[in-house]
Amino acid sequence: MSLVTLDDLGAAISSMVDDYAQEIIVKLEKRLDETAQEIVKYIKTHAPRSGGSKPFADSFIAEPQGSGINKTIFIFSNKKGKLTHLLEFGFTHRSGKYVGPRPFMRPAYDLLTPKMLEDIKRIIEKGDV
Repeated sequence: MSLVTLDDLGAAISSMVDDYAQEIIVKLEKRLDETAQEIVKYIKTHAPRSGGSKPFADSFIAEPQGSGINKTIFIFSNKKGKLTHLLEFGFTHRSGKYVGPRPFMRPAYDLLTPKMLEDIKRIIEKGDV
């Protein structure tokens, strides 16, 4: 009969918690990636489209930075980024005419992130979506 000490028990519990945390991190990263792609898709369908061959709406990408619990995803226009804030918030044209805002980024965030946050909470609490 082998004797199990409190140190052995503590090490076993610690190992189980670490394994569980790694599984959760993978699920959280997956959910974050899914939401980023949903936001990009929303932006591409709701952003203003120019008449040219390379529409503004199609220039948006999601670029991940970091990994694990430090992962961040930046969503931006990789070709026409200087226009984004002007279209989102409105601007005064050179002619003096005010061009009203046509928000497309904030509505995407407001629509899609609450569900992601609920899913993240559920993943952390129960381990599943």
